[in-house]
Amino acid sequence: MNLSRLCKRVGLGALLLGSSVFADIFDMNGLYRLQYGPNLSYNISANTPFVWGQWLNQATGTISFNWIEPLYELPYGNVLDEDAAFLRVSAEIELSPFYGGFRVGLGGRPFAMNPQIEARFLYEHYTYFNSNVEITLASSAENGNIADSWNADWITDRVYSDEATVDFMQNFAFYFDLEYAFGEDAILGIGTHFTLVDISTPFEGKSYDYRRNIPVFSRDYIIDLIAYTYIPLTKNWAVAGYLNQYNTGNSRSSRNTYLKEPLSYTISLLGPSLRWGDNKESKLTLLGGFWLREKKRFYSGDLSQQFLVHLQFQRNFNFAIQPVPKH
Repeated sequence: MNLSRLCKRVGLGALLLGSSVFADIFDMNGLYRLQYGPNLSYNISANTPFVWGQWLNQATGTISFNWIEPLYELPYGNVLDEDAAFLRVSAEIELSPFYGGFRVGLGGRPFAMNPQIEARFLYEHYTYFNSNVEITLASSAENGNIADSWNADWITDRVYSDEATVDFMQNFAFYFDLEYAFGEDAILGIGTHFTLVDISTPFEGKSYDYRRNIPVFSRDYIIDLIAYTYIPLTKNWAVAGYLNQYNTGNSRSSRNTYLKEPLSYTISLLGPSLRWGDNKESKLTLLGGFWLREKKRFYSGDLSQQFLVHLQFQRNFNFAIQPVPKH
């Protein structure tokens, strides 16, 4: 490895670890300690593998606004009930070293019950900061193997260079989640997220989704299968767990050969969470875990490169609305 490549990787690694990352790791719906009415929050975090090479460090930050409109009583200012039925409008600004953009969403929980069913639609728009790089999406003798480019070394050697471009991504996402609340702030959840991807790029449809850490075609879809939990153990300490499988679509030519093969990987994280404040509005979570690609031919690293550590901080703010007495 020459000196310039080494300096670039060290600098990029410092930027990633010093930045913030979007990650509703265990609270996938972003509803932790929210109140009826307006809510404002921010989330900062970062993750890194124990051994560099395959997993690309992630770093992003978000500022989120949620309006929770109850469907029956109007208990503005109160923390959400376990069986809350509501309409939800959300808006987020998101920033990372690789991209920046916004998300707006509309959805809700129509039934006053526990467990809860929530459906949401989100529109996402992101700009690549001269970071969209060409990725091999179909293994062949001519193009090489997918594993040759789906790794951190390949990407960091090309971002912010003449081999990368400033491109635009818009996504149309549909979220369906089932969540059970119990005890004091404890939750168990599962869900399916379906995202339609649309990227404007000159790379013959070959791009990289930094938010989900997976290669995508310029017209693609992503299916997330998730499970998560957050269980308080004491007043200030809890345990958080997260399991997610990402799956992308495939594309074939008129001759029925792959233009893009279906790709997937699974990530599992578990760790302690410290929460504090009058309303437990601040939360610091440290998660450790493992990730893997189901198809071994798409992976060229060793076992040590599949271990991760993730650190995140979340802070909620209210608008000083006096709780409305419940009847």
